[in-house]
Amino acid sequence: MTATKITALAATAAVALSGLVPATGMAKATGTGKHTVNQKDEYVFVKPAMGFSGTMFKGETFKVERLSKSGKYAYGMAYGHVNRHVWIDAGALTRKR
Repeated sequence: MTATKITALAATAAVALSGLVPATGMAKATGTGKHTVNQKDEYVFVKPAMGFSGTMFKGETFKVERLSKSGKYAYGMAYGHVNRHVWIDAGALTRKR
């Protein structure tokens, strides 16, 4: 490949990836408060990613009380049929307005 083709490919990839960043940034729990599950279904756990505890579905409410150190998982009260304190992937939550 020539340098021109490589530069064009890199620029195209950068533009494509920059379009994804705002969408994923808006769909993640970043603080405490009430959130809505934005996935069709999402597993919840006893510990972050360990000990399956149930499934939440799109539109159900999750009240975030704290986030894991990495920010990948949120702990809080799952309302609906789960109805207990669990951990969930923070990327599956959208803040309620």
